[in-house]
Amino acid sequence: MSINLKLQTKLTQQLVLTPQLQLSIKVLQLNHLELKESIELEVQENPVLEIDEKNTENELFETSNDVDVEKILENYSKLREDFESKNRTYQQKKYDEDDENLWENFATKKPGLYDHLLWQLNLSHLSPEELRIGEEIIGDIDPDGYLRVTIEEIAQKLNVTTDKVESVLKQIQQFDPIGVGSRTLSECLLVQVEVFDGEKKDLLRSIITNHLEDLSKKNFKKIAQCLSVSIEEVEYAFEIIKTLNPKPGQGFGFSEYDNQYIEPDVFVFKDGDEYKVVLNREGIPSLKINRQYEIMLKNKQLDENTRNFLQEKIKNAHWFVKSIHQRGSTILRVAKAIVEYQRDFFDKGINYMKPLTLKDLSSMLDLHESTISRVTSNKYMLTPNGLFEMKYFFSTGIRKVGSEDVASISVKQIIKELIDNEDPKSPLSDQEISDILKAKGYNIARRTVTKYRESLGILSSSMRKTHK
Repeated sequence: MSINLKLQTKLTQQLVLTPQLQLSIKVLQLNHLELKESIELEVQENPVLEIDEKNTENELFETSNDVDVEKILENYSKLREDFESKNRTYQQKKYDEDDENLWENFATKKPGLYDHLLWQLNLSHLSPEELRIGEEIIGDIDPDGYLRVTIEEIAQKLNVTTDKVESVLKQIQQFDPIGVGSRTLSECLLVQVEVFDGEKKDLLRSIITNHLEDLSKKNFKKIAQCLSVSIEEVEYAFEIIKTLNPKPGQGFGFSEYDNQYIEPDVFVFKDGDEYKVVLNREGIPSLKINRQYEIMLKNKQLDENTRNFLQEKIKNAHWFVKSIHQRGSTILRVAKAIVEYQRDFFDKGINYMKPLTLKDLSSMLDLHESTISRVTSNKYMLTPNGLFEMKYFFSTGIRKVGSEDVASISVKQIIKELIDNEDPKSPLSDQEISDILKAKGYNIARRTVTKYRESLGILSSSMRKTHK
């Protein structure tokens, strides 16, 4: 038997989840205020990154010949005057009319992990029983993102089978952040690995399932022997695994009193018969790499440690700038799709809001649902109709007789209008509201009316009744 050495080329696909990709995901999640803070911090920590003073202008809108900036600012000045008289879904801080800084007067409750997951759950196509199971699971997830009760305990509490609980849990684990609701570290990492494609996926599964302890000790040789692979392959897998998030719940505040100011991430304005969407660039400086450090790298007498340091910092700076541009283009892409889909809302008002789920937009834009969730959470859109969180435009559908589906948020608005116009001495009961809605073509059960009424913060008919 002879052993021959030969050189051959091979085209393969590999799983690549690099620190740069992790940075892109992190930057994508930032809202306008957080991005400004992140840029300031990065400029302070990375000596090769600096603000390009020549290109630093407080650009409110993208440069475009067909954008009438003065008209836009005039429209939003009027919006400021009318804002207090409109009912909005976010909390607003009372502001001084003489205060020149409009955006510092808007505050919002920081979204928690529970609310973030519940929002995604309600946009999923689940049965009422599955929604009940999902709510119970989400309520039992700790701040790190782990499920701290057993499937059997949840099944027993809700009087359902463990298979149904397990099925709903699997769906929740695909929510943003990926891996949330896992019961162990291994399960959390495995869920994150499954999102990506690559020929090394089987190796990653094996290492995570059976050799995490050895991996933590960097015992690559032992793992390689057990799995009959090379040490280089194990080292490659290690580089991938260490970029995964072992605590997916971190980063979501649990304090509902942790308020933050709002600055819009995108602006929507009407120009003729069309709606235009532009990215808010105000306060976002242009960044550049300091050329002096690039020149230093060309010096052959530069010591190795300094060379490695500069190469790393320059690489990080390039990826940071690229991540900012990717964030802007992705947000703009999603915002334009929302505006196009919800055109009737912008033209006619809330009663014409269409049903829209993360899955719907994911299919339209060929983006993962978790990416859509990151883009729309805690980011705001200033429109001629008011200031809205981008995820406000997502809503499940309700079947209307002889017509297309309508958004549940539109039905809530109809319920609110019915109650606003009712006789205070004889307020409408939930059953009466249900009957009125059915007469209008909306097949809404009494218990659903109750649920919507309570979500609007409206008291029951007995509590609303006046005796004057």
